[in-house]
Amino acid sequence: MAKGRGRKVRVDLRKNRGKPGRGKSEWTRRHRGGDPKSDETKQVENVRAKGDLSRRRTIIVDDESAESQALQSGIVVTVRGLICEVDDGQRHWACTVRGMVRTRLIDERASVTVGDRVRFAPVAHGEEQGRTTSEARDLPEGVIEDVEPRRSVLERQYERRVQVIAANVDLVVITMAADQPTLRPHLIDRYLVSVHKGGMRPAICINKADLDVEGQAEAVVERYRGLGYKAFFTCVPEGRGLDELRELLAGQTSTLVGPSGVGKSSLLNAIEPGFSLKVGTLTDLARGRHTTTTARLLPWSFGGYVVDTPGLRQFELASVEAEEVEAYFKEFVDLIQQCKYPNCSHTHEANCAIKAAVEEGRITPERYDSYCKMYEECAARRHYE
Repeated sequence: MAKGRGRKVRVDLRKNRGKPGRGKSEWTRRHRGGDPKSDETKQVENVRAKGDLSRRRTIIVDDESAESQALQSGIVVTVRGLICEVDDGQRHWACTVRGMVRTRLIDERASVTVGDRVRFAPVAHGEEQGRTTSEARDLPEGVIEDVEPRRSVLERQYERRVQVIAANVDLVVITMAADQPTLRPHLIDRYLVSVHKGGMRPAICINKADLDVEGQAEAVVERYRGLGYKAFFTCVPEGRGLDELRELLAGQTSTLVGPSGVGKSSLLNAIEPGFSLKVGTLTDLARGRHTTTTARLLPWSFGGYVVDTPGLRQFELASVEAEEVEAYFKEFVDLIQQCKYPNCSHTHEANCAIKAAVEEGRITPERYDSYCKMYEECAARRHYE
C-alpha cells in the first residue's frame, strides 16, 4: 500500500513532558504575585472546543481498502528512462512511478531500481487496458504505487549523488580480468566494502585466467582466499571454473559487477546460452563503449536470478562514513580494540594495532593502502557535504 493512504482515526493526545518554555514559569510567578505588568497583556478569548474532542488528535493508520487490495505485486526487471518493466510472474508490465512515490524515494536517496519488489495498479483507458511500448515490445501499462523495503542494496556515489545499482540481491560476484583490462585489487576492495555495507555476500571471480602469464592474478586470488573469501578463476574458451560459478549462482538472486571488458556477458552466456547477451571487444573498451547499457534481471534455467549490470568505470563508496570503513576489513576487526586510542583512524596514530599488524606482515600493505585511501575519501566527502 502506498504511504500516505489509510484510515483516519482519533486518538488521545500524548502528554507534553517537555520543559516549559523559557520565561513561562517566571511570568506565572509574577502574575500570582500581583505584578501589575502582568495585566498589560491583551485578553484573548479562547474559542477552541473544550472537552474530550480538544484532547484528541487525528492520525492515519494502514487500511487494507478495496483499492489497496486491488494492487498487483511484481519485481522490477529493468529500468529504461521513466519506464520500469515489472514481472508479475506471468507477464511483463510497462510501469511509470506514481509522483508521490518517486518524490519519497528521491528524498531517501534511493530511486526505483532493478530487483525492487513493488505493488502496481493496471492503467485503463476507458474500458480497455492501456498499452505502452518498451524496447520495441507492446506491454500492458501500469503505475507503481509502492516499493517494498529492501533487504539489501548495492550502491555507489556518482557525481555527488547515490546511484542504486541493484536491490534485494543475495550474492555479489565481483568480476575482474587477469589482464586486458588490468587487474585492480584496490577496486575489488571498494566493491567488498560496498557489498558488506549493503548486507550481501561477496565472491571474487578472476576471469580470463589464461592471460595470467606471470602469476600476479594467482597471488591476488590467494590473498582473498586467505581472508576467507570465495575466490576463483574462470576462462570461457577453456571452460575453466564455469561449473563452480554455476553452482555458486544456483537458487538465489545474484549479480556480477565489475569494469567494462572483464567478460561478464561472456560468462553469463557460457552458463546460460539462451541469454544471447551482446559481447563487446577490446576495441569497444578502448573507445569507452559499454556492451551492456541497462541493468536487467534475468532468470536462470537452473533456478534463481541474476542482475546483468553495465560495466562501471569508477566506483566510489556511498553512504559509508570514514569511521565505518574499518569494520568492513575482515582482518582489522579483531585488532581494533587493541589500539591505544578508542577513536584511532589507523592512519597516523602511535600505538596502533592495525599499523603494527602491517609491519609484522599479518595485514598486507595492499589491503592497508586500500583502507587508507577509502578512509581519506570518505572523510573528505563529509567535509565538503
